[in-house]
Formats: sequence, C-alpha cells, structure tokens
Amino acid sequence: MKLTTDIEDQIDAIREKIYEEIKDMSPSEEINYFNAIAEEAKRKYNFTVIKSAAEGTQIP
Repeated sequence: MKLTTDIEDQIDAIREKIYEEIKDMSPSEEINYFNAIAEEAKRKYNFTVIKSAAEGTQIP
C-alpha cells in the first residue's frame, strides 16, 4: 500500500533539490538565494510585495 501521493513525492524531490543547493551556504547566502528566487517570480508574474501588517509588532 502506497502511503504518499505523486504530488507528495514531487514536493519531497523539490525539497531535496533545494537542500542540496543550500546545504553548504551561510545564513546570509541562503537569504540571498531565496530573495533572488522571489525577485524573479515577482518580475515574471508581475506582483507587488507589500510590507507585513505584523512587521514591527511584538509577538508575546
């Protein structure tokens, strides 16, 4: 009996690929990596990033 779906297998493969790409990066390199991907998506799909409503607030 298979407990996962094909989509779950695809997601796991994507996560593994990302892990392999970033595993030796410093935290700041990881941030730059993900920011570059987000910037590319922002340009490609023409969406606007807004400031978080929660930004600047403290979480108890």
